[in-house]
Amino acid sequence: MIRAFELAVRQLGDPKLRVIIWQSLLLSLVLQVAIGVLAWWALQSFATFQWSWLNEAIRWLGGGAVMVLALMLFPASFGIVISIFLEKIADIVEAEHYPTLGAARGIPVWVGIRSGVVFLLTLVALNLVLLPFYLVALFIAGLGAALFYGANGWLTGREYYEQVALRRRDPADVTAWRKANGGVLWLTGVAIVFLGTIPILNLFVPVLGVAAMVHVAQSLKPPLIQPAGPR
Repeated sequence: MIRAFELAVRQLGDPKLRVIIWQSLLLSLVLQVAIGVLAWWALQSFATFQWSWLNEAIRWLGGGAVMVLALMLFPASFGIVISIFLEKIADIVEAEHYPTLGAARGIPVWVGIRSGVVFLLTLVALNLVLLPFYLVALFIAGLGAALFYGANGWLTGREYYEQVALRRRDPADVTAWRKANGGVLWLTGVAIVFLGTIPILNLFVPVLGVAAMVHVAQSLKPPLIQPAGPR
């Protein structure tokens, strides 16, 4: 996994990837602003208690809370970004490092976008459900971070791998390989989410994450029982 990210970072200077990096950077910024505005609106709408002092406190703390919520929900934007740029990123990485694979059959654009939207909504729902647990975990050092990275990393690793793998394998095959390598994919997802919480660097994570997952996908162990059906 470490080697995969090392190779991905080295290739960020590839001229073919630079255009995609700038495009994904712009889209990431737009989504980050949208998430921040949505979080601010949600907090302002929440400040409707009968005690004015409590409403004022919520509004005063709103700035910091918006930053926290935007940071928590930022991984949810990854799905939209990779659904648009994944094919190009994966093709560039494979052409450079795995030329013998040949051209991938790819996946329809609408399938990728649908998957990205579902991923976004799932992550938002997951973090909203876990929000009370995050608040409780604030009183136990490290527990909140472990919960956040663990849960989001699992979904992120699954989403990135499936979108990369479906370009070359049928769904049943992808599921079998994912189950056989759940630990590696989970750790890869955790690494992607962790990098996504680092300011500035998080804007490059969609591209970096896809590139790294292409390398991870090539290093996975095959399932003990191969699924039946066409390849």
